[in-house]
Amino acid sequence: MTSLKSKIRLTIGAKLIGLIAILLLSSVVSLVWISTKLFSEDNTALIQQMNLDTASDTANTVREVFDGLNERSKVLGTLLLEEMKNHSSEKKVTDAFYGKDKDLLALYIVRRRDGEKFGIIKRAISDSLKSFSDEEGEILFKAILDGYRSGLSQVFNGEPLISTLSLPDALPGMFFALPFVQSGNTFSNIIVGVVRQGKFLKSIGEGGLITSFLVDAQGRVLIHPDQTKNKIGENLSTLPIVKQMLDGKSNNGQTRYFNPSTNAWHLGAFKLVGFSGLGVISEVFEAKAFEAADRVRYRSLLVAAIILSFSFFLGYLYSGTITWPIRELVHVSHRISQGDFNIHLKPKSQDEVAQLSLAFNEMAKGLEERAKVKATFSKFHSKEIAEKLMSGEVKLGGERKVATIFFSDVRGFTSMSESMQPEQVVEMLNEYMTRMVEIIQRNKGIVDKYVGDAIMALWGIPLTGDDDTYNALKACIEMRVELQKLNELRISRGQNALRIGMGLNRGQVIAGNIGSEAKMEYTVIGDAVNTASRMESMTKEYGTDLLIPKTIYDVLKGKFIFEQAESAKVKGKAEAIEVFKVKGYIDSSGKEILVETEYSTYGKEKSDKSAH
Repeated sequence: MTSLKSKIRLTIGAKLIGLIAILLLSSVVSLVWISTKLFSEDNTALIQQMNLDTASDTANTVREVFDGLNERSKVLGTLLLEEMKNHSSEKKVTDAFYGKDKDLLALYIVRRRDGEKFGIIKRAISDSLKSFSDEEGEILFKAILDGYRSGLSQVFNGEPLISTLSLPDALPGMFFALPFVQSGNTFSNIIVGVVRQGKFLKSIGEGGLITSFLVDAQGRVLIHPDQTKNKIGENLSTLPIVKQMLDGKSNNGQTRYFNPSTNAWHLGAFKLVGFSGLGVISEVFEAKAFEAADRVRYRSLLVAAIILSFSFFLGYLYSGTITWPIRELVHVSHRISQGDFNIHLKPKSQDEVAQLSLAFNEMAKGLEERAKVKATFSKFHSKEIAEKLMSGEVKLGGERKVATIFFSDVRGFTSMSESMQPEQVVEMLNEYMTRMVEIIQRNKGIVDKYVGDAIMALWGIPLTGDDDTYNALKACIEMRVELQKLNELRISRGQNALRIGMGLNRGQVIAGNIGSEAKMEYTVIGDAVNTASRMESMTKEYGTDLLIPKTIYDVLKGKFIFEQAESAKVKGKAEAIEVFKVKGYIDSSGKEILVETEYSTYGKEKSDKSAH
C-alpha cells in the first residue's frame, strides 16, 4: 500500500500543470470580459460621434434659419426706410412679408438717442401680434427695452443680440437685434425682430436617444424641445459641456459629464452656430445609450463567475497538497527568526517541497553556526567593524593603514561629577554622547571606544575613503555647534554648561584585533594615536576646544580657516609639534565662514602632556 501511494504522488511540476489548466480557463473568461469592454468602448465612440454629428447638423440648420431670417429682416427694413408713396403700399409689402413667415411677429427699425434712449423710426407689426391688442407693438418693444437695454446698446457697436422673450399668448418666443445702417465706426440704426420659437423647433428637437437644444453666449437656454418644464432661459453655464463650449478653445467638442439636475451621467457634444456666440448642445443619457452593452456585460460576467467558481474549487483541491507543507515551512521560518534553530522537518512526500524541507534543516544548522560566530564577534564594541569582520573584509590580526584619529574629553568632568548623583552623571553623558556620536556617524566616522567622558573615533578604519580627514574635521566643527545648542538647553533647565576639548591627528597606525582569548577588541595603535591624544589634552593649555597638527593642516589647507599657534613639545617627542587652531571653514564659493561659540574658547590651564 505504501509503495502504491509513493507511485501516485504528484510532483510540483504536475501540480502546476493542473493549476495552469485552470488559469487557462480563467484566461478565456478574461478574454470574454476584455471583448465586452472593447465592445463598450466602440459603442461609446459610436455614440459620441453620432452625438457630435447631430450637434453639427443641427447647428448648420439653425445657422441657415438665422441667415434667412437676417436677410429677410434687412430686406424688409430697407423697404421700410424707402419713401413709400402712400400707407397702403407699405401695408401691402408688410402683409406680403408676414404672409410668407407666420412665425415672425414684429420688426422694428430703432435709432439710439441721447445715450440709452431708443426711438422706433419704422415698424412692421403682424396681424398675429395685433390680435393681442398691441396694434403698434409698443408693449412688446417695451418688454425688450426693460430687460435688455444694455444689450441693445452693444448692437449699435456691431454685436448681434439674441435672447428669449415671453409672448402675449404666454408661449416662449425670441427676439433678435441686428446692426443695420452703419455710420462711421458704429451703427446709426438697428433692426429688432420678434419671432416665435416654433420656427426653430423644427430644426432642434428630441429624437430617439439624443436631445438637442440651443444656448446663447452666456450659457442660457434659448430653444429647447421641452416647452413645458420651464427649460427656456435656464442658465447652464456650469454644465461641463456648456462650460467647454464657452471656453472658446474650439468650435466643437464632446465630453462625458454628470448632470445634477437629472442625477445621471451624460455623453454630450457641442457645435457653435457661428452667429452671435450661439451653440447647439446634443446630449444622451449614458445609461440609455449603453443598455445593450450593459446586458452583454452582465451575461458575460455571469458566465465568467460560474467558470471562475468552478476553477476556484478545483484550485482549492489542488492547492491543498502544496499549501500544507508550505505553511509548515512558514511556521519554521518564524521559529528561526526568533532564534530557535532546533529544526528537524520530516517530509511526507517526495516532490520539490520535500527537498525544500530538507534544505531548511541544513539551513537551520548553518544559521546556528553563524549565530555562534556572531556571538564571538559581539566582543567587538563597534557594529560596523563586527559586520566587516564577519564579511571577511577586515583581516584578523593587524594591518598597517593611514587613519585619522579623534579624541574628545569633557573639561572639569571629575569635579562636576563629584557634585552630582550617579544617575545624573549617566543622564548627562548619555545626552552628550548621543548628540556627538550621531555627528561622528553622519560624517562616516567609527566610534572606537568610550573612556568615561572621553570619546575615541576613527576615520579610514577599517575602510579608507578619499575624504576621511575632511569628514573628521567637519565633524569637529559640527560638534562645536551642537555643543552650543546642548548648553542652551542645559542652561534653560538650570544645569551647568559643558566645555570639551577635541584633538585630531592623521598618520599610519596598526589596525587589528588586540586582547585575549576571553575578550578581544578591534582598535588602532601607534604614534599617530598618541599624538591625537596629546592634541586633545593640549587644548587646555591653548584655551581652545579644537587643535590639529601640521599633518592635518597640510591635507586640508584651503578648505578650513586655520590659525597657527605656538609650537609645543609633547611627552615622548623629541621635536616640537606645529599646532593649529580651527576657526571655521571655506564654502564652495570661497567665502570664509567663521564657526566659533562662547564655548569654543576658555581660560588656559597647564597640560601635563605638553610644554611650550
